[in-house]
Amino acid sequence: MTLISKIEVLNDLNALTKQEKIVNGIIESIRDQTLNQGDMLPSVNELSNKLGFSRETVVKAYQNLKEKGIVASKHGLGFFISGSVLDQKLRIAIVLYGFQSFQQDFYNAFRKELGPQYHLDVYFHHNNLQMYRSILSSIRLKYGKYVIAPIQNEEAKNSLSGFPDDKLLIIDRYQELGDGVSYISQEFEMSLSIVFEKLEKRILEFKHWVLFYRDDVDYPEGIYKSFMSFCKSHHIQPKIYKEFEDLKLEENHFYFTVGDADLWLLLKQAKQQDLKLGKDIGILSHNDSPVKEIISGGITTFSTDFKLMGRKAAKSIKDIDQIKEITPCLLIRRNSL
Repeated sequence: MTLISKIEVLNDLNALTKQEKIVNGIIESIRDQTLNQGDMLPSVNELSNKLGFSRETVVKAYQNLKEKGIVASKHGLGFFISGSVLDQKLRIAIVLYGFQSFQQDFYNAFRKELGPQYHLDVYFHHNNLQMYRSILSSIRLKYGKYVIAPIQNEEAKNSLSGFPDDKLLIIDRYQELGDGVSYISQEFEMSLSIVFEKLEKRILEFKHWVLFYRDDVDYPEGIYKSFMSFCKSHHIQPKIYKEFEDLKLEENHFYFTVGDADLWLLLKQAKQQDLKLGKDIGILSHNDSPVKEIISGGITTFSTDFKLMGRKAAKSIKDIDQIKEITPCLLIRRNSL
């Protein structure tokens, strides 16, 4: 594909300015070796006429590339490729749900494994579809790699169209995007079923079960399905609460929290009522953290290894290797259960 063709393809994307389309088209042409060091670029007038862009737009695009050290000019000759984008720091956009402790673990491991030769920009969508769309629209075709924790629905999936497959890395939650897209994601439903099998004898000692689960935020659907399936198979009628709201805790209850906000309130209430964790009540929490290792004698969790996920994600980028991996959530047994 010629430089002109690349820019014309980018011209269909309204998220980029005309200047950005020229810049990205030239950078992509260098990366795939359509253009090499020393090659002449079309003159300002030629590119302006072929694309239908103003001369001012083309001049600004060339000037932008000169500032990056990619393009140079000589009087009477015009503009030519003076350096390789491979000599520049690879710019990576990482899009996360938020910066909870487990996502911070992922980021820190990812950043450390990458090293200083990569430029990393972080965005948070907080499971808000409008914000998610806005972020993806603003970063599309501006980075060399995109590491994205997706919102798992069809509307959100459509927002990823237009991203080159080989530049996408889907993390945390799985989303089917085709064979060319890399991913390293969690699996919840089967993993939690295995966790329940391991805990079966202990949790069946409690007469009542309570789940704190919200279907209007980013809680994984597989957690709910697995929990309800286990309850059904053991003829248990659980109580489901969207959030912890001044709930009086009762002995002989098993409490399962997905979000940490509910867990902290539950622990506070248990302390006020002088209830002993692992004896009077049982607690299982989703996603591990250093705090859960020590608070109240330790909270039993089921969690994936976010540090390992971060290292593997970074290594796939450094080695330019495709990765397709589903990481299970594992049981970490502590005092609360």
